[in-house]
Amino acid sequence: MAKGVFTVSQKGFCLAVFSFMILSACKGSTGPEGLLSPGIVSGKVTVWEDALFNSGNAPANIPAGGFTVTLSGDSTRSTTTGPDGSYALTDVPAGTYIIETSRQADSPTGYGTMKRYNFVVGGGTAFHSGDIGRNAPQPTSVSSVRDSVAGTSGANIAGIRVAWTIAPPSLQFTTFSYLLTFTSPSVSATVSVLGTGALSDTTIVVGLPPESYAVAVQADIGFGYIDESSGDTVFPTRSAAGFAPTNVVLTRPTVLDISPKSMAREFPNKKVVAAQIN
Repeated sequence: MAKGVFTVSQKGFCLAVFSFMILSACKGSTGPEGLLSPGIVSGKVTVWEDALFNSGNAPANIPAGGFTVTLSGDSTRSTTTGPDGSYALTDVPAGTYIIETSRQADSPTGYGTMKRYNFVVGGGTAFHSGDIGRNAPQPTSVSSVRDSVAGTSGANIAGIRVAWTIAPPSLQFTTFSYLLTFTSPSVSATVSVLGTGALSDTTIVVGLPPESYAVAVQADIGFGYIDESSGDTVFPTRSAAGFAPTNVVLTRPTVLDISPKSMAREFPNKKVVAAQIN
C-alpha cells in the first residue's frame, strides 16, 4: 500500500500506512441496530513483524497466545487469547466500547497496546480481529555530523549525516521505520526512513535552514491508531528516542527543490532525504 494512504473497507474501519503504517481490524456484524440484548465479541489477534523472529516467518506462524483483550465502556470485560490468537467474550451487555489488545506493553520486549473506539455490541456477534506489533527497540550509538553531498547538477548540498544502530542485531527487523527529529530554537523538522540502522548505513538529511540542531532517532514497527478522544494518531510500538551527544550547526542555506521527483533526479541511488519542516 502506498505511503500515507488510508483505506476504508466495506466491512468497517481498516487503516494501513507505510512507513508509519496504521493497522486496525475490520468490524463484522453486530446484529440489527437497536437491539439491547447482550452480545458476543470474538476474533483473532495477529502478530506482525516480530523482531525476535527472522523475516522468513509469516505472521500466521508467529504465536499470538497470551494477549489480553479488554472491553471498556458501558461495562468491562476481558479475556486472554488462545495459542492461535483466538478469543471470545460472551454475554456482553449491549453498548459502545473501547476494545484494547495488549501484552506487556511497558516492557522493551512487549507489544504496543492497540485500541479501537466506538465498538458496538448488541444482540449479535461483533468481530474484532486486531493486529499488534512488538515494541521497537531504542536506537543506540546515535551520531550526527555536518556533511555535504554532490548532486547530479554538480552542486554540493549541505546537510546532516545521521547514523545509529540497534543492539543486539537480533532485535533488528528490515521493515523498521525510523523517525529522525531535528530541533533548533526556531525549527522543528522530521524525516521518516526505512533501513537497517547500521552505522555503515547512514542517511544524509538536506533541506534544513541554518541553525544549531539537536538530533534524535526513534525506531517504529509501524502500528498505530487514532485516539478518537483527541483526534491524535498514537504509535504504541514507537521506541524511546536515542539522542546524538552534540548539536550540529548548519551555517549556510540550502537552495534545493525537495520535491520527490527532484530528489530522485538529483541524488539517484543515494540515501539522501529531505527534511519536513513542521
